[in-house]
Amino acid sequence: MSRKMGARRMEEAVRAYFARCDGTRERVPQKGGGFSERQIPYTLYGLCAAVSLAPEEVLSAAHGQGDAAGTVLLRALVQVAAYIQERALLGELNGTAAQAALKELNMKALSLGKNYNK
Repeated sequence: MSRKMGARRMEEAVRAYFARCDGTRERVPQKGGGFSERQIPYTLYGLCAAVSLAPEEVLSAAHGQGDAAGTVLLRALVQVAAYIQERALLGELNGTAAQAALKELNMKALSLGKNYNK
């Protein structure tokens, strides 16, 4: 996995992904006319595209042996999970959709204490 992209380049790609999401707004038509704008959401698949890895590779690396690239991915997955939970709590994301997205991230299987604080 890290042969494809070193930890430093992966960190840069992850930061660029979140910055791109934060800086991008999509226009959404409203029922009564006009448009609203909303941020492009953080997703597992968006993160995977940013680091050029399959979802299975990202999840495996994130809860792997704790190498630098895995730690970068673990932090990114936690950020995606936090985003999903926040949107659900604010009513911006359906609870069922949020639950499915969090399940997809497999956050229960991640050992946050082992790798997160490195």
